[in-house]
Amino acid sequence: MKSVLRIILLFFVSISTFAQGICDNATPDGFVFDGPSAVCIGEKVKVKDNNSGATDIKYIFGYSGQAASKLPTIPAETGPNAEWPFLVDGNYIILQYGKKNGGDFYSCKVVTVRKNTKPVASIESCNNSSVSVAIPADSRNNFDYYTINWGDGTPLERVTQLPYNRAKNLSTPRTVTVNGVFNTASSCPANTGQYLPYLTPGTVPGGYESPNHINVSELVLKTADEAVLTINGGYEAGGYDLFMTEQGTPYSFTPFKTNVFPGEMSIAIPDTNKSYCFYLSKGGGCGAKSAEICTTVLNEVNPLSITTQEILWENYPTEMSNIILDGGTSITYGRFMNRTMTLLKEEDDILLPEIPVSSSPYTDNVDCKKKYCYRIKTETEGKIFYWKFKGISISKPICLERKDYHPEAITDALVTVTDANTSEIIFTDNSPWTIPREKYILYHDNGTEFKEIKTNPTVAPITDTNVDNSLKSNCYKIAFLDQCGSTSMLSDAFCTVLLSEQAKNELLWTGQTPFADTGISNFEIQSYDENTGTIATVTSPPLSSTQFNYSPDLSGFEEEAKFRIRIIAPDGSESFSNVYTIPLAVKILLPDAFTPNNDAINDNLEVKGTFRRIVNFDFQIYNRWGNPVFTSNDPLKTWDGNFQGTGAPVDTYTYKIFAKLIDGTEVNKTGKFLLMR
Repeated sequence: MKSVLRIILLFFVSISTFAQGICDNATPDGFVFDGPSAVCIGEKVKVKDNNSGATDIKYIFGYSGQAASKLPTIPAETGPNAEWPFLVDGNYIILQYGKKNGGDFYSCKVVTVRKNTKPVASIESCNNSSVSVAIPADSRNNFDYYTINWGDGTPLERVTQLPYNRAKNLSTPRTVTVNGVFNTASSCPANTGQYLPYLTPGTVPGGYESPNHINVSELVLKTADEAVLTINGGYEAGGYDLFMTEQGTPYSFTPFKTNVFPGEMSIAIPDTNKSYCFYLSKGGGCGAKSAEICTTVLNEVNPLSITTQEILWENYPTEMSNIILDGGTSITYGRFMNRTMTLLKEEDDILLPEIPVSSSPYTDNVDCKKKYCYRIKTETEGKIFYWKFKGISISKPICLERKDYHPEAITDALVTVTDANTSEIIFTDNSPWTIPREKYILYHDNGTEFKEIKTNPTVAPITDTNVDNSLKSNCYKIAFLDQCGSTSMLSDAFCTVLLSEQAKNELLWTGQTPFADTGISNFEIQSYDENTGTIATVTSPPLSSTQFNYSPDLSGFEEEAKFRIRIIAPDGSESFSNVYTIPLAVKILLPDAFTPNNDAINDNLEVKGTFRRIVNFDFQIYNRWGNPVFTSNDPLKTWDGNFQGTGAPVDTYTYKIFAKLIDGTEVNKTGKFLLMR
């Protein structure tokens, strides 16, 4: 194959800066063009003086508005006639200046320099027996008309209307050219030429190369659900048909899209987890089908260790699907495909050299403190029928920055109350995450969110002393930070159980689980011995996990009854609530008679009752005339019936008892008793 270029295209561009001042007041037609006023790049524009009468004439080719005083510093061609080749397209001012009648003389004209651009067209051979030419209605095709040299000795075919498509019965080999022509600049070389060889199956095992054979040269997943196809090939008035199918499934006979032209196009991907394949078909002209190209699906990037992470993708097919062939044709020179895959890797936004990979998964060496982005690039090449093809399929990007990655949570954690102002969090690290830990983080529910409150460098109980477990249930979550900066997902919430009193002498408790990984199996009510502090279980069997109240038997307590809840998990783990105290009414009793006669029976008057909650005590006894005969601040002190060293007379006496309790409650008791001998 060889190309023949005959550039006859002129392309207009605007003047970047029009001259001001000098050209505004210049003499018109001081010079004229000695040839066309529109030329091609590299073609000389020629000018000659138009009997202006000026002397010392010079020409500036490309004047851009400089002041008259600056003209001597600008390169110029000496007149009266001159020529100049412009090497860049555009519109340029030519300034003629000199002297006339003792003053300055100026004249200006504009020259147009067009690009040397060939027309957009495609030329193809059809099975060695015909030739197809297509000239599309493209914005780049702005010529006045076109000529086609079919290479068969016939006169040039003139084309004035686009789009143009024609297949002509011509054998190969031959060279066919298409020229774009401007009426005002016929000397610019501008053609699209194509040498069409005789196609011989087997002569070129890798396939013939042709810029006009349809092909999807690149398929890039910009995002998970958007693919951009770059389509190359010849032009067809009605465009191509694009077929699409899920990888591994047959193509439909109905195109996915029609009127597809060379260039880029975006396609929405239905399922981001699947690979989709495409090919193009052209019915007009010679008719043709492209090779198949499929999306490359990058699935995951997962950390493995401090120095490695794993990239997983769907392997690209090793052969083309059974794309729809022309009905019933049997083509022995067929098709084949080779593929190679590489890993595209960015480290902290710097693109690194490509890494050859053979199949998924791939383990990559990394610095886990850095950010990495990956794509899989698959390059395909092979032959479809006569034609060689190449394609590139690039997956969507997946980026991984360890601080944004959240490993699996710890689930083995519980909270228990050790005193009213202390919660103890006990946990083991059962997350399957293998990267070493930097620290463990405890979060507390502040009413609106779980807020970090404490850290621990190792697996050890954590205490929270900034709580009041007698007022509310306190909830926690736990997580860890690994040595790569990844914070794990937070555990499920686990909460202290709050024990309180619902009604008089009826215990009530909250039902939120204190275990991160499980619910509650059952509850036990435990009580404290008033004298020894020994703990005993008072509910047997345990209460169900759905019971949250209990009325205890208080008959065995004197002053106060203390209880707590033991919460039991299905695996036997335990947690404890706060201790709740039910205060009992103080009992103060005095007999209505006593006999201080030294017979060792009822010789002393003794206050009976429960005294442990008493912090202030006053006991007074009065005779019938209201005079005190006995006083005491000790509830355990007795009266022996004597007053001022002698026995008090037999009579009826009155008493007053005042007691102040630990909670501030005051108790007053009055009465009478009989002293007998």
